[in-house]
Amino acid sequence: MPDDLLDKLGEYFVYHSIGERYRITFEQFLGKVRAGTWEAYLAA
Repeated sequence: MPDDLLDKLGEYFVYHSIGERYRITFEQFLGKVRAGTWEAYLAA
């Protein structure tokens, strides 16, 4: 994965509090993005 894409995904992950909101690590998030299974959803 290109460095610039990793940087942008990292910024997205932090800005949208993905780790806290979905209880996943950045590595898990990257795995979902690579697999094409990442889909944001509303966490209650």
